[in-house]
Amino acid sequence: MKKKMIVMAIVIVVIVGLLAYYQYVPFWASIVSTGAFLFGVFLGWLAKGWTDKHLN
Repeated sequence: MKKKMIVMAIVIVVIVGLLAYYQYVPFWASIVSTGAFLFGVFLGWLAKGWTDKHLN
């Protein structure tokens, strides 16, 4: 239960942070930076899977 609350708090903070960020940055820049962030998260997830498979 406590872990679920921590995850929900992190999700809420990220959403509020993105909404605040979108208020101060031009639309095109926010789309590009959000796409780059999501691509980085995806690559990190792939890299973690690779290292877990090959190095552990």
